[in-house]
Amino acid sequence: MEALTIIKSLLAYNADFDQRIWQSIEGLSDEQFCADYPYSHGSLRNHLVHIASVERAWLTALQTGERPKHFDPMEYTTIVQVRDLFNEMRGNVISYVDQLRDEQLDDAWPNIPLARWHVLIQITNHATDHRAQILRILHDYGQKTFDQDIVEHFWGR
Repeated sequence: MEALTIIKSLLAYNADFDQRIWQSIEGLSDEQFCADYPYSHGSLRNHLVHIASVERAWLTALQTGERPKHFDPMEYTTIVQVRDLFNEMRGNVISYVDQLRDEQLDDAWPNIPLARWHVLIQITNHATDHRAQILRILHDYGQKTFDQDIVEHFWGR
């Protein structure tokens, strides 16, 4: 199996479980979504904007060597705005990986002391970490949560 197949399967796992998160968020108001939470990045909005920001930063670094400044969560006041931003960034990462060849995964840049595959694994791992935090917040709001074990994705549940 090629390494790129593994990277793509991790991104598919992320996309699958991201959509489950958004389904759980649907039961919330914009006020609940933006309300402060006393952990990590705060509100659900802030967590999700943070994930989108980090993915854009890493993707831009892979494409240009530059790292853009992070999105300001305060500019996003509704669930719909954040979901659109989030899905756009997730789609950009998937599109980027779709055009890669396996032999490109070991490429590195002078200002990023990591191989491309390291960055792509970081993107998926970072999102998993924050999804766990998001699931806790959703639980506290009484929303449906779920296990995010990768085997659940592979089993198609």
